[in-house]
Amino acid sequence: MRTTQTLFNFLKNIVLMGGLFIILSIVVDWYRKPTAPIEFSQQVLYDTQVQPKVLAQMSYDKPMLLYFWGSWCSFCKYTSPSIQQLAKEGVPVLAVALKSGSVEDVNHYLAQENYDFTTINDPTGAFSKEWDIQATPTILIIKDGKIINHTTGLTSLWGLKIRLWLADIMG
Repeated sequence: MRTTQTLFNFLKNIVLMGGLFIILSIVVDWYRKPTAPIEFSQQVLYDTQVQPKVLAQMSYDKPMLLYFWGSWCSFCKYTSPSIQQLAKEGVPVLAVALKSGSVEDVNHYLAQENYDFTTINDPTGAFSKEWDIQATPTILIIKDGKIINHTTGLTSLWGLKIRLWLADIMG
């Protein structure tokens, strides 16, 4: 009887802590919510390969990820492999390398880490400032040129997959 009660209390504490973590995570994301520049979806952006990218076009068929990261960011080192996996699975990804050096530095870092997701360079942080990015990593899910969801900090591959799926059925 005592073991059952101890197990019940343990599970109850796990559920309570998990719920508290989820609530805290939602509050932090709300506080760090990026603000998109006016008409952001039509802006032409050039990646590190000097190829033009337009968010409205990239997000027309299905939800896309706009991923703000930095080569210096320790949390990004855990998130970027998930972004790479999603890109390999066909999810449109446009990454923004925030204050990570020159185009050559960014391309070298991407090659060194075996990342081939499309990346634009933001060496001074001016582009990220237009979006009011307060933390890295920041991930926005965009569908049909509209921000559907966002998250900051660590996130899992499955957390991103669920957000993408929800954006697809809700958008």
